[in-house]
Amino acid sequence: MQQGPQYPYPQQPYPQQQYPGYPPPKSGGKTVLVVVLVVVGVLVLAGAGVGAFFLLTADDKGSTAAPPTTSAAGEPDKYAALPRCSEVGSRMNNLPPLSSDAPAEPATTSDDKIQLSQLSCSWSKAGSSSGTVSMMLAKSNQPGSGNGPGYAKAGYDIEVERGAKPITEKIGKATKAADVDYDSSGTMQCGVRFYQGNVDATVIVTAADTSDKNIERCRRNAHSLAKAASESLS
Repeated sequence: MQQGPQYPYPQQPYPQQQYPGYPPPKSGGKTVLVVVLVVVGVLVLAGAGVGAFFLLTADDKGSTAAPPTTSAAGEPDKYAALPRCSEVGSRMNNLPPLSSDAPAEPATTSDDKIQLSQLSCSWSKAGSSSGTVSMMLAKSNQPGSGNGPGYAKAGYDIEVERGAKPITEKIGKATKAADVDYDSSGTMQCGVRFYQGNVDATVIVTAADTSDKNIERCRRNAHSLAKAASESLS
């Protein structure tokens, strides 16, 4: 049988059937998109809230477990200036003449933590014992840091490590003092190293001649001069 010409049928959409009493259905694609956007938004907000909660919680725990600490304040500087040599000598009897009464001057060994001033005194006379006093004032660049007193104490500690013998009796107002024996070409020399606040001091007494081997008398003289130096600080 011969078939006649075939014509394609036009594809026409079927009309949507509506039921009475119900509104026409909305587009399914748009509804899904709106629902997805709403869910994503809720999840994003919830995630941000959870993240903020953990951040705040971590901060709170960190501040509780490791609160900020402040460095402990050091010993304050006790002295702001050194005395004159004449003030030291005025507290002693029968001292030889004072060679110079120059005031303290800046030292060249200052650094970023302290400023140093030094005083050198000397009493001498032919045929009699002589004495010298050297003082170093350490002023802290940062008040309350304790660098000045720390410097003074370190000088004493080093002398003790080298063999100086701590003195049990009180030497003026000194914090700590120690006996230091020197040997200079057979001449007896007795010394005292002490620190007081932010001042480091060294006292040396030289016997009148090499035949004087009375170590106890030499030390008594050194103690007396160290006491005068200590009490002159104010």
